[in-house]
Amino acid sequence: MGVDRVLAAARAEGLSSPVEIDLPTAKGTAYVVKQVQRGWPEKQDAVAVDPATGKVPDVSRFADYPVLAQLTRYGIDLHTGTLFGLANQIALAALALALVFLILWGYRMWWQRRPTRERTLSFGRAVPRGAWRRVPLPVLLPLVYGVAAVGWAVPLLGVSLLGFLLVDVVLGMLAHRRRAAAPTD
Repeated sequence: MGVDRVLAAARAEGLSSPVEIDLPTAKGTAYVVKQVQRGWPEKQDAVAVDPATGKVPDVSRFADYPVLAQLTRYGIDLHTGTLFGLANQIALAALALALVFLILWGYRMWWQRRPTRERTLSFGRAVPRGAWRRVPLPVLLPLVYGVAAVGWAVPLLGVSLLGFLLVDVVLGMLAHRRRAAAPTD
């Protein structure tokens, strides 16, 4: 069976250009024809075509994907700049530049407020250790649950946050031991 007949069978199932045709890799396997248009995720349908008969035994439609799979596909295409074409790419470039300028602006603001010999810096000083113990429980619990939920939903953020908390706890224990071991006047 030729590729032209495979393409005709795929077109009969509603696949439009551009498509990619994967040849059978072993005896008894089918041709796979996939839409590869990245401008809009709904054009992600695929069909399998039996090389012996030219019939289509299997069809995979984007509309049949679960909702979360569809949203994931939209999110990936939006994030990579392929969803809305040039407009999406310009928006992503503007967002990246804004982030760079925000970081540089933050460093500039710090430089203007840094401590010098003439003045000491009180604004921006670190919160003393153990300050979270003074936060009221009705405020603290939702914050802890919210941070735990975000850490669970975004595992890389959750792992790095957990690592940061562990380092902070170890540093706090070391500081407490030093204070306890220091001679008192």
